[in-house]
Order: sequence, then C-alpha cells, then structure tokens
Amino acid sequence: MSEPEQPEQTTPAYVPESRLQRGVRYSHRTGLYLSLAIALATIVFLILLIARNTRHVKLDYVFGSTKTGLVWLVIISAITGWVLGIVTAFLIRRRTRPRQPA
Repeated sequence: MSEPEQPEQTTPAYVPESRLQRGVRYSHRTGLYLSLAIALATIVFLILLIARNTRHVKLDYVFGSTKTGLVWLVIISAITGWVLGIVTAFLIRRRTRPRQPA
C-alpha cells in the first residue's frame, strides 16, 4: 500500500504593489493621523478655553436671568455644536445619496 499523495503547498507568487496602490494606502494613513491631530488640538483648545474662563456671568433668558459659570456655557456650547455638526452631516449625506430601488 502506498501512502496517499499530499498536494504540494505552494506559496502565492509575490505581486509587487503599484505606485497607485501604495499612494492610496499611505494617503489613507496620513488622513487618519491628520484627523487624530486635529481632534487632539481641539480637545487641548477646549481645555485651555475652559481653564481661562472661570468667572461667573449673568445669563439672560426670555423670561428671566441667572448667574452661571462661564465654564458651563463653554462646555454646553461645544457639545451643542458637536451634536449639530453630526446631525447636519447625517442629513446632508441622507439627502444627497441616491435612492435605493424598492
């Protein structure tokens, strides 16, 4: 009895990466690093803005007024702007995307 033949294990041939493929790969990585740097700079800026604005200010509403820390106004404004930016991007993407067939 002879042993069953095992298929030869071949390694895939080396396919060199084209300049275009390499450029796309590196530009994607660069974009990620750039986004990270912008996010970190924004966070540092907000922290410095909050640290510099510690006094209390009078806040007037339509039906009254109150005294509050300027820090809270900065934080609430930053969060509101962030959420509105996300909602706006979502709505624009949704309205400009082609409709899917039913």
